[in-house]
Amino acid sequence: MNDISPAASASAGTSTNQPPSLQVENIERGIGSATATFNAGPEHLNIKGMLHGGIIAGLMDVIMAIGAGSHPDPAKRRFSITLSLSMNFIGSAGQGPLALRAETVGGGKRTCFCESRIEDAVGNLIATAQGAFKLMDAGSERAANS
Repeated sequence: MNDISPAASASAGTSTNQPPSLQVENIERGIGSATATFNAGPEHLNIKGMLHGGIIAGLMDVIMAIGAGSHPDPAKRRFSITLSLSMNFIGSAGQGPLALRAETVGGGKRTCFCESRIEDAVGNLIATAQGAFKLMDAGSERAANS
């Protein structure tokens, strides 16, 4: 379910162009941080019934992109573009709820560095990731066309 307009999503640091299979919910934003939830369904599982690694990587990218440009005040949010992503697959998960968390750990005016983690419903660590993100003002023409 995505009821955010393209203009509003750009200012929110998210994109309505995310694949439908990677839509996160319950997004909470801090200054340079974000948390969200994701409900893994049967369509997200590999042939062994475990959450597919590509879905995990995509979720890490989504939550870090939101966190990179995040601020509780929508007027201060920035649009972010992934420059690099490094994954660590630690545990496995099946169908069910997941908790996603990301925070910026450094950077400057135009680039920031983030870390993220995904845990299952009982707090087992599934994966961690690190990423670098380019930051742009949400209202810029270049951001709107990215």
